[in-house]
Amino acid sequence: MSTPADFRISSTVVRPSPKVVAEFGGLDILASNAGVEHFGALESISPADFDRVFHINVAGQLFATQAAATAMTAGGRILLTSSISARIGVYQHTLYAASKAAVSAMVLNLAPELAERGIAINAIAPGGTATDMAADVGSLYTPPALRNVPVDAVIESMTALGRLAHPDEIAAVAAFLLSADASYITGATLDASGGWM
Repeated sequence: MSTPADFRISSTVVRPSPKVVAEFGGLDILASNAGVEHFGALESISPADFDRVFHINVAGQLFATQAAATAMTAGGRILLTSSISARIGVYQHTLYAASKAAVSAMVLNLAPELAERGIAINAIAPGGTATDMAADVGSLYTPPALRNVPVDAVIESMTALGRLAHPDEIAAVAAFLLSADASYITGATLDASGGWM
């Protein structure tokens, strides 16, 4: 059973875990795919932009983790969503990239604490994926000097696999990290970027 939460609304972040615990007697996994994009020049970034991006991308995932860990026993697995934007330079993408780097830092630093309870925590860092978000802002990942080149051609040149990921390919990586097959992985952010260069 999955229980959605809207991370734009603080009160919903902690609601799913008690509901699931009451109905099923515990919580085994948390998969958090929170994310809101932001592109903008340094001078255009407002405190409201910062609050919105970090509230959803960072605070939402932190407090979802807090609620989930409270309801988990040994064997629990938590997966947060970072991005390859945390480790590559993208024009006017500072705010989003910083928020996703914060997610990877949270995972790394929560790993030893949660390991004491037998809970593993990791993050997935997808690259370009054929989603509604990519359709909306994918062209903004193109360097300014290449903005007159078709987006597909840019993607082909910037990834080893030469294409966007299919959502089911990212889901397969997530399923692996949430499974017993990943029992010796914790504190990691796993790239699923198609070899982004």
